[in-house]
Amino acid sequence: MANERTFLAWFRTGLAVIALGIAAAQFLGVDSADGRLVQVLAVTSILTGGFIVGVGGMRYWTGKDRIEAETFRPAQVSIVVTTIGAVATAVLALAFVLLLGRT
Repeated sequence: MANERTFLAWFRTGLAVIALGIAAAQFLGVDSADGRLVQVLAVTSILTGGFIVGVGGMRYWTGKDRIEAETFRPAQVSIVVTTIGAVATAVLALAFVLLLGRT
């Protein structure tokens, strides 16, 4: 059951990041003066969310197979890559907020 709960956490997080990208595009306005920046933030958020869902799916299937084979080992690479992606998205979002505050 832990494998399924872990997948659902990855899935829920990925969907939230995708929704953030859609909300950024919708409410901040791609047609505004900072439209290009909004578009970059929205696309980056949507791609990061999709990546998180994909990683969660891969981890679920790999974990399922390893649990059944009794060779399960905790993940390392997917955790590092996803963490780097989330931190990069946070830095981009921070830069976006700071740049938007200048106008």
